[in-house]
Amino acid sequence: MLAARQLLSRTRSALGHVDTGIELMTDVVARRERGLGPEHPFTVASRQLPDEY
Repeated sequence: MLAARQLLSRTRSALGHVDTGIELMTDVVARRERGLGPEHPFTVASRQLPDEY
């Protein structure tokens, strides 16, 4: 489910809906930090979109 939300976030951002994309990805990051930890590779990859903007 989080992988799908991450893809949706990137798609929304690519279509020009950057605020929505960042909001979705911020939620993904928070959930991954709780579930996998802050240094897990999936968590780190999830942080890339909010950091880009």
